[in-house]
Amino acid sequence: MKTKYYSFTWALFLFSITAIAQNPVTTLEHNGETQVFYGQDSFVDAYNASSDGDILCLSAGYFTAPGALAKGITVIGSGHFPDSVNIAKRTYILSGLTINQGADSLHLEGLYINGNVNFGNYSISYVKILRCRLSAASFSSSESTPKNNCSFEECFIFSGINFAKYGVNLLIKHCIICGKAPFGIYTSVANIDGDAVIDGNIILRDSSLSSGDGFFTYVYGSLIQNNVILQSSSGNFLNSMNSNTVQNNLFNISSVDFGNNFSYNNYIGVTQSDIFVNQSGNSIDYTHDYHLKNPATYLGTDGSQVGIYGSTIPFKTNGLPFNPQIISKSVASETDTEGNLQVSFKVKAQEN
Repeated sequence: MKTKYYSFTWALFLFSITAIAQNPVTTLEHNGETQVFYGQDSFVDAYNASSDGDILCLSAGYFTAPGALAKGITVIGSGHFPDSVNIAKRTYILSGLTINQGADSLHLEGLYINGNVNFGNYSISYVKILRCRLSAASFSSSESTPKNNCSFEECFIFSGINFAKYGVNLLIKHCIICGKAPFGIYTSVANIDGDAVIDGNIILRDSSLSSGDGFFTYVYGSLIQNNVILQSSSGNFLNSMNSNTVQNNLFNISSVDFGNNFSYNNYIGVTQSDIFVNQSGNSIDYTHDYHLKNPATYLGTDGSQVGIYGSTIPFKTNGLPFNPQIISKSVASETDTEGNLQVSFKVKAQEN
């Protein structure tokens, strides 16, 4: 059995988020020391006090976002699912986030972001967004300001990703992505000039899009594999694309025009109601169950199932971040004769 050890700082954080039920809390880990900030602006205050390499932990609750993120820090919330098994529930960022120069190695995890994640027109690398909810992601870039080695993993993205062409080693893995108007992207994934991996996602094409809007638009020289791709109306799968490898994807439409792309071992024309345990329509829904009904039938490139629950590290149910989670608590209704209040927590360590 694997045993994990955590510092008292974790215990302080976990106690704080429960003991101060109506007051959001952010802790800042800097060089082995901890500062605690309280209130809706605590994320802003902790960010302003932080330096590259620091860790910010956000409790459940509602938080004002910093004006921009321009440091290589780690920001961890309590999760974005509304019915999380974590007793702390979700961390809600009241607006979108802007990522600017200086944010190399930024890590965001376990956040409900009520808006877009926008990357400024600067060279920014190694940004990882993991187990977050966001409306959309949009990159501003040019040949002189590429976005390299950035990734979106296990995220719910309600209106697509626009990479703005320039960048290498981009990764989209185990996300649920919906191309949907009117956020301005009008496709699920757009503008990749090569060297991207789009692997094991569920990609939806909302009925609000016109027939000319595809799942992928202006995506070149990339690997598109092991995805479940659904659409509810006529339209293009690939729009202005070529030189991609498209393999082991599952489609509900009966005919796919792969154009000038390399296609192998794709599953075509699978009835949508036969794909997932509980799913309908073409919008993201937290109440749906995205496990495959027949995981042994639709296999990906590595021999595991296609979709978000494939590979050796599948999508994590309920989207919990990696930090320890409170799963139960008990607080006595009154103190004992010596004035002590009995408080008990049960905390579960996370493997990933």
